[in-house]
Amino acid sequence: MVAPHPSAEGQGMSLSEQKSFSQLFTEPTPSPIHVRPVTTYKGEAAVIFSKQDAEKLAAPYRWVLVGKFSHGRPSLEEIRKIFTSLNLKDQISVGLLDYRHVLLKCASEVDFNRIWMRGIWQLGKFPMRVFRWTRDFHGHKESSLAPVWVSLPSLPIHYFDKHSLFSITSLVGKPLFLDSATAAASRSNKARVCVEVDLLKPICTRVWISVEGEMRFWQKIVPEEMPCYCSACWRLGCSVDECRKNSSEQHVTHGMR
Repeated sequence: MVAPHPSAEGQGMSLSEQKSFSQLFTEPTPSPIHVRPVTTYKGEAAVIFSKQDAEKLAAPYRWVLVGKFSHGRPSLEEIRKIFTSLNLKDQISVGLLDYRHVLLKCASEVDFNRIWMRGIWQLGKFPMRVFRWTRDFHGHKESSLAPVWVSLPSLPIHYFDKHSLFSITSLVGKPLFLDSATAAASRSNKARVCVEVDLLKPICTRVWISVEGEMRFWQKIVPEEMPCYCSACWRLGCSVDECRKNSSEQHVTHGMR
C-alpha cells in the first residue's frame, strides 16, 4: 500500500482538507438562548426549554416552507434549478428533511407568500405540496395552517386601508396581504384579504365595527374556498367524514363491541 505524500505545507493533507478541518473550529453564530440544565422526566434525563427559548430558536425560520412529495421526488439539485429559474425576489435555500420532505427557506415574505399560495407545484413529473413550517412539524403530520382569501362585502370604502383591514381580519387569523383591487380601492363592493388560517379552529364570520360616538355595524367575513383538514390522518385536503383511516378505525371499534 502506497503511503500518501505530504502536501507542500508539510501537514500530510491537501489545502481543501485543511480548510474543512479548520471549519470545524469556526466560531458559530451567537446563540439566542442560554444552555439549559439537564433535569429528569419520569425518572429519565430531560432538557426542558421555555416557550420563549423555542420561539427565539425558531425565529430564523419564519419564512420557511415544507415541500412534500408522495410518489418520489427530483434530486435536490433539480429542485434548486427549478426555483432558481423563477422570477423570485431573492434566492431560496433548499434542504433535505427526509425522503419525502424538503425545506424551502425564503429570504423574503414576498417569495414565501408566492410559493405558499400556489399550494401544489409540479416539478417535472413529481407534484410537490407546500405547507408552512411550524415548530411542531412532524413528517407524519401536515400543518393545519393555510392561506385563505376572505371577503368583506359592502365594507365602507374608507376602511380599505391596509392596517384597517388587517385589524378587522386578525380575528380570522394572521393577515398576509391584500388583493390588488383592494389595495388600489378600485372595487368598492367588497374588500379581499389573504389570511393565514388554522383549519382546526372555528372561523369568525362577523365582527362588530364602531366609531366612538358615531356609526356602528356588523361586518360579514366570508371565507373563499376553505380547504378541508382531517384531524384523523392529519392531512390537508382530506375531511374526517371521508377519511379512510378514520373509517377503518371506526370499523375496528364497532367490531370490538
